[in-house]
Amino acid sequence: MQKLAWDVRPASPAGGAVVVSVEGDLDRAGRAEFVAGLAALLSEYHAVVLDVSALIPHHSSTVHVFAEALTRAGGWPGVCLALVAPDPSLASLLTASRVDQEVPVYDAVVDAVSHLSDRPPVLRDGWRFDVDPHAPGRARARVRDVCRRWGLDGHVREAAEIVITELLTNAVEHATSPSVVEVERHGDAFRLAVRDYDAGTTGHDVPAATAWQAPPTSSPRGRGLAMVAAVSRSWGVLHHPDGKTVWAEMPTQPA
Repeated sequence: MQKLAWDVRPASPAGGAVVVSVEGDLDRAGRAEFVAGLAALLSEYHAVVLDVSALIPHHSSTVHVFAEALTRAGGWPGVCLALVAPDPSLASLLTASRVDQEVPVYDAVVDAVSHLSDRPPVLRDGWRFDVDPHAPGRARARVRDVCRRWGLDGHVREAAEIVITELLTNAVEHATSPSVVEVERHGDAFRLAVRDYDAGTTGHDVPAATAWQAPPTSSPRGRGLAMVAAVSRSWGVLHHPDGKTVWAEMPTQPA
């Protein structure tokens, strides 16, 4: 195994960006260290072109280190990351895993530098919340911030705040488990998902969107999902052996 080595030099034309070359072997054992090191570079320089032509990944899962480091450092537009000159195997992994949608890939350093501040096709962020009555309020604040950073209009922010309030309140009150919130912007859509770890022991479940019916206005239950359905273009439920994910998608442009 060749130990990872990093080299940092100013980009030309600089503009504050740096070109970082990394070489050596990247395996699962070194994954955490790689993410921490790249995140530290992004936090320090804010705009990094990473030359990975001499990086050798030893497992397909390690390809996600680039997106993980970008998210840990705060994400676009506060920090920007582009990859240059992956070898064919790494390039295939980046494409197959769609990591190249979050961290753009270029053949030449000059192209990466000139497009470094461009918004990537896909933006992601996420947070974990414990079982806490204040979790929905904290999640709303995170959603407001991400909408601001990603340049989303007020109508998206308002809809997203309604969705995250209802879904996370549902998780806190009924699932009684920690929750993971994931947000994503892709194309003309903003997607919110709340994952809980309720294996069904609480007796509470969310029906599939295709089977769900809006409750009458006099009903004391089910109005939260009715609000989610009203402000979303689509929504649904994914069931897992140890819980479920409820997601909703909103257009980024007014209808």
